[in-house]
Amino acid sequence: MHSNRETEAASGLSLPLPKLTLGTAQLGMPDYGIANDTGGADTCALLEGSVSAGITSFDTSPEYGESEKVIGEFLALSNRAQEMAVMTKVKLPRQLGMTEKEVAAHMYASLEGSLSRLQLRKLPVLKLHDPDILVTHGETVTRTLRSMRSEGLIAAGGISLTDRTDEQYRRIAAFLEDDIYAFVQAPLNLLDHRLQASGAMQRMQATGKTIVARSVYLQGLLLMNPERLPNNLQEAAPALHSLRLLAEQEGISVAQLAFSYVRDMDGVASLIIGIEKQAQLEENLRLLQGPALSERCLHAIRTQLGHIPERIITPALWNRNGSGNRGTIPAASADTSETSK
Repeated sequence: MHSNRETEAASGLSLPLPKLTLGTAQLGMPDYGIANDTGGADTCALLEGSVSAGITSFDTSPEYGESEKVIGEFLALSNRAQEMAVMTKVKLPRQLGMTEKEVAAHMYASLEGSLSRLQLRKLPVLKLHDPDILVTHGETVTRTLRSMRSEGLIAAGGISLTDRTDEQYRRIAAFLEDDIYAFVQAPLNLLDHRLQASGAMQRMQATGKTIVARSVYLQGLLLMNPERLPNNLQEAAPALHSLRLLAEQEGISVAQLAFSYVRDMDGVASLIIGIEKQAQLEENLRLLQGPALSERCLHAIRTQLGHIPERIITPALWNRNGSGNRGTIPAASADTSETSK
């Protein structure tokens, strides 16, 4: 597992990456509640509380509504910019026939917009929101990121793995060998073992990638009562029952089981968490200090939960071929760091 100092050296950042990264979709998107339910002062208090607790890394995107603007205002008012490892993303359109010049222009325009909203001169990390763009425009995208770094506009580049992460990794693995892709954001949780089973995690570690985990609670599914699952997620019930039994045997909560499993996963540098109120911040800080899982428990997770169907571990598929609505995410510990894309 990376230490902060190792993460700093490997990534090219001038700052250590904390074990917790704040996912900020909830700051700018109405679906996440905070924009409608709290005022600006409360938002700033939430960000200030996170930073004061040592969470000096924010994950955002132009796709997250007003999130970048909210962060930028906080950084300017609090004079915190030099302390923060801010990560945002660029999303290129999947249209055929884009020229190299058009790809580069789109990337620069997106970065310039993000820098303006974040009120930064240099972005610590710029990740590809949809890394499949590397299949069609990999050389141009890679060259453009390297130019941005040489011009002092970004410190590092990266990708955010989306659906079918093991397959996606294989499609773009050759490009990831370039050191510009220092960061890899990926869904990792008790039920999603694809990157480990495929050997991708080991290869990323071997090439010095900084791995940032999201979907620690699988969009809240892991924390749901298996007896109250909607119709389209009934297939997840046996796995959720197994998690409850494992947590009981360890003498911990399911939330702690899920958190500790990813926190102590070899190669994971930071966990993206989403919070909407102070109580959630305090809960995540408590989980951060929680116990490691026993070897018996880890073995049980690998053997009992290592082959969960993709339709269960991929939130984007939850409403397909199902008659029910998507399940309610538990408010106290919901993983709101990222959309299901």
